[in-house]
Amino acid sequence: MNTTPSTPSTPSIPRRRRRTLASAAFVTALAAAGVGLGAPSATAGTVSVGYTCTGPGAPDGVQSLQVTVTAPASVPQGGTAELALEVTTELRVPLNVPAHSVTGDMTLELGGAASGSVTATGFTNPASIPSGSTVTLTGGTASAQLDTAGTATFTPGEAAVHVFGVTVACTVSGTAPVAATTEVTGA
Repeated sequence: MNTTPSTPSTPSIPRRRRRTLASAAFVTALAAAGVGLGAPSATAGTVSVGYTCTGPGAPDGVQSLQVTVTAPASVPQGGTAELALEVTTELRVPLNVPAHSVTGDMTLELGGAASGSVTATGFTNPASIPSGSTVTLTGGTASAQLDTAGTATFTPGEAAVHVFGVTVACTVSGTAPVAATTEVTGA
């Protein structure tokens, strides 16, 4: 005869079902926290744009700038695309440039399902630039209201650089390529 005491049986959830329930709880917690797993990601594109610049100390001829535009992959019709920009010149500075002493702004031409233009501001050099180095300006931002469904395009346009109290104005030489796109989804 078996004298082992019996234990009450507890309901058991199969391991596979526990993982499914845990995954569902995790996704629910993320959604409640505002983290969208299906949220559109940002897209970034870097293009080379030729510019002719005028003003004190402006270089002669066409200068190439590398322009990076980061845009949301999609926005709903009537929404706003928050854009981030970074610009790097191929020119090398002849002297040390202190942090935050260079600022700039750039127009972005809207195309495709959008029209008009927006101006990105807030560019600066966050760190000092040693003599002989190229200049990268980061922190440029712009907002574009997108009212028509379809693909909106963002193309670099006119730019201005402000350094040591001097402004150098630059216009696109030739045709600038599209740097980024956003899909505007219909209602």
